[in-house]
This record gives sequence, structure tokens and C-alpha cells, in this order.
Amino acid sequence: MSENGTGRFTPELEEMVWGVGHRCSGCGHEFAEGEIRYEGYAAGGKPYIACVKCKVNLSELARWYEYRERPFKVPPDDSKLWRYMDFAKYVSLLSTRAIFFARTDTFDDAFEGAQGLLSNQGAWDNYYRDFFRNALRSPLPDGDARVCPDEKVESEAERLLAQMKQAGETRRYFTYANCWHENEHESEAMWRLYSSYLENALAVRTTTSRLRAAIGNAGAVEIGRIKYIDFRKEYAGINSSFWRKRMSFQHEREVRALHIDFERKPGILMPCDLSVLVDAVFVSPKAPAWLAPLINDVNGKYGLSIDVTSSELGDKAFW
Repeated sequence: MSENGTGRFTPELEEMVWGVGHRCSGCGHEFAEGEIRYEGYAAGGKPYIACVKCKVNLSELARWYEYRERPFKVPPDDSKLWRYMDFAKYVSLLSTRAIFFARTDTFDDAFEGAQGLLSNQGAWDNYYRDFFRNALRSPLPDGDARVCPDEKVESEAERLLAQMKQAGETRRYFTYANCWHENEHESEAMWRLYSSYLENALAVRTTTSRLRAAIGNAGAVEIGRIKYIDFRKEYAGINSSFWRKRMSFQHEREVRALHIDFERKPGILMPCDLSVLVDAVFVSPKAPAWLAPLINDVNGKYGLSIDVTSSELGDKAFW
């Protein structure tokens, strides 16, 4: 096996790298920052990601490189994900056979994509101004000369800082998200928050692996958990701003699929395999008796065989 790698990437290997590239296919070891990761194929051409110990299982090495930690954590493959909606949105999901990705500047949360509090921007600016100054004064890799002459360092640092801030503001217009609630069970709060009319609501349940496989768009969509932070004490970071939200939203337990599109569309319908995506459908605890049979009927019209279940919140108690 060549130590340089063949550079051959099948769609299946690309999907594995983007989906579960944070852990070894052999032993399940989760890679740390700077650790060597090997990507390629095991016997029979099966896509395989290996740590140093398990690289002996590779029959073909596509490439190796130092692992760089993502700005988000990927939920386990079997984590249950829920999306609460009204009946009309469910019918739209079936008829379009596509998941809707909303442009992030249209979200209700005014901090979507934000890097910090406006009152703390001065410290942020100073940090990156110094970062750019040091980078501009550093010698080139061959040791010949500085990147920028001394008399231009300040103006260039200010220009780069302004450019970075402008990019941060505009990223909301080409970043799209589809959001899910991660939970082993239903959430009464989610029923109320994300269904416009509780008697006409339902929840679609999937898993991390099902969501990834249903989209099947290797590299174009990233799936990960939101991290909730206190913006009074820390910043989101340049590469993690769409993976951070305020602590006030931590009840959402959000897992999101993120997609970049530079055409600035109002929203994007991402085609998906519904038979893979939908594990089960749960009917609102306040739903009338006719809603579940209606959902079953609609599923049949679209050629889907999906388990439709009444909400466990509607179960009767005894005293």
C-alpha cells in the first residue's frame, strides 16, 4: 500500500469522511486535534477511516492528514432527532420529497451567526488586529522577507479586520440550516413551540444516520450539535458562529444540518429519500381522532409505509 495515497475518492468514502470522519471505522477511536487520520478502503473496496493502530486494515490508502477538529460535535448514529410541524408542512415534505433549508438571516433568533455581544466587540477587534499585525510581520516560509513592510502593517491589519467583519455579516445570507431536536423521547415544550396549531400537529422522528443517508449529499451538508454558550463571557469564533447559540435556547437541544449556497436564495429544498429519513410519525397529544388515519391515508398516496403513532403524552393515568 502506497504511503502517499492514491487520491481516489468514491462518493461513499466522501460521505463517510463528512459524516463520521471524527472516529476510526475499526476501533471507534475519536480523533484528537493534530492526530493522523487515514482514509481509504478495506478489503472488498469498503470505505474505511483508520487511526494509526487500525491502518493495517486498509488495502488502499486514498490520503492521510492531520485531523482538524470540527467546530461542532456529531451526534451518535442512533441519536433520535425530532422535527415538530403542522399537517400542512408535513404534506409539503411528502409532495416535494425534500427537506427545507431556511436562510439563517430569516431566523427569529437575532444572534444567528453572531460571533459575540456588541458590547464586547472592542476586545474581539483588538485580538484579531494583533493577530493580523503579527502575521504581516512574520517572515515568509522560505525566510526571505516579511509579508508586509513595516509602514504598511497598520493599514493592512485594519483592512483585513474590516474584511473579516464584513464577511461575518454577509455569511448569514448564504448559510442555510435545517434544524432538529435531539431527544430520546418526545418533548411537550417542542410540541408547543414548533407547531402552529397543537391539534393539527405532528412530529417526524429520524436518527443522525438516517438524516445523513436520506440527504446523501457528501460534503455539501454538515450535521452537528449546537453548543450553547454565555456570550457575556465568550465568543462564538469565526468558524463556529453557526454552531453556537445563547444559553437561553439550550432547551431546544438542537442538531442542525448546515449548507452553503452563494446564490442567496430565500430557502433551499434539498431532495431526500423519505423512506430513509422518516423512522416514525407521532401525532400531537391534542390531535382529534381522525388525524392519524388521515396521515396514514396521505402516506399511502405518496407511496410511503410509515409507522404513525399517537403521542405518549396522551396516555391515560390512574390514581
